[in-house]
Amino acid sequence: MLEIETRNLRVPRLFDQTGISFHEDGQAVIKERIYLDKSNPNILHDQMTTTDNALTRPWTVLKSYKRLPKVMWTENNCTEGNDNIAIGDEVYLLSGDGRLMPIRRGQKPPDLGYFNPKSK
Repeated sequence: MLEIETRNLRVPRLFDQTGISFHEDGQAVIKERIYLDKSNPNILHDQMTTTDNALTRPWTVLKSYKRLPKVMWTENNCTEGNDNIAIGDEVYLLSGDGRLMPIRRGQKPPDLGYFNPKSK
């Protein structure tokens, strides 16, 4: 069994795609227990318990994974800090100075006609 405890998450942060936020005090604790199923070693369990002041009580989720005989590994990048912006069918990068940049050679600039120019 592997036990993991995660603290000091950067906030603001969401629990999942539902949009529920962690508490702004940043005191969340996530404990995980990862272990193989005793009756079937081809099943891996991940029990995650989140304790956070945004919740009325600790929240526990159990995820189970089945071992596959042949695995196809794929890349899965975290989207935290992702500064990609989609406008219509095009995707641009928001640079450090707040300007939109193309992400591929020859990409046309976005149509900014609907944005008001900054007042001076």
